[in-house]
Amino acid sequence: MVVRLAFVVTDSVSSEKNAVVGEKNVLLVDIGNTRIKYSLLCDDEKEPQSVSSIAELFTFIDSYEKISHIYVASVRNNEVSKEINTLCLPRKINFIEKHTEKSAFEIKNSYENVQKMGVDRWLAMVCAAEKTKKAFFVMDVGTAITVDFVVNGQHLGGWIVPGFNVMRDALVASTKKVSANDEIPTSFGVGTDTEECVATGCHAAVYGVYLSAIDYISSKQTDFDIILGGGDKKVFAFLESAVNIRPAHLVVQGLARYARKELSSIQA
Repeated sequence: MVVRLAFVVTDSVSSEKNAVVGEKNVLLVDIGNTRIKYSLLCDDEKEPQSVSSIAELFTFIDSYEKISHIYVASVRNNEVSKEINTLCLPRKINFIEKHTEKSAFEIKNSYENVQKMGVDRWLAMVCAAEKTKKAFFVMDVGTAITVDFVVNGQHLGGWIVPGFNVMRDALVASTKKVSANDEIPTSFGVGTDTEECVATGCHAAVYGVYLSAIDYISSKQTDFDIILGGGDKKVFAFLESAVNIRPAHLVVQGLARYARKELSSIQA
């Protein structure tokens, strides 16, 4: 059951003291390598909206006219976050950017230098830990594929792998007589022409990461869950019937945990 909260906040940016902040007033923003995804806090279980630019994001914000807080996670350079923060100021919107931490929500990060871990991976684990109390690996399937393993709250480490499109494009760019199309398979199989062979071959490589992740976590814990997300998670559509796979909007729902915790802690 998802609990919906209303928050009372006092800060220097809000136009009124003790303004009531509901979940419809909080925007969660995931700035990925290729797209910007966003969702209202009250809609974090739904598929996030997607835009290609900050200008498009603020077109929504200005049309909605109810945003008081923006929670941001970005894997791009700092200039993108700075631009959003700058645009928030005249609109009296509170800007909060989240970064990878050493520990939070009973998860202990294995990285010695947490600044080297992308915040998308950290938030994926934060999201996953809310969806299961078992050991788990969380797999984010996008431009890159990231996999992270957590057992008893301890992050064991992870992998970063080229995503389906990156694999396909690198193969075509590095060969003279190999071509590809834009199709991403949703069922596991083989190809009967070059374009299909490229697509099914890259699909098999992505599936191999998934199988390797199962092998690894099985060596640590026999009972585990798999949390799966990312813009290209459709490549695993043929696995939807698996009982221990839980789909998620990883970064957005990780941000949602932070937003609910932090805003509720300052309510009057």
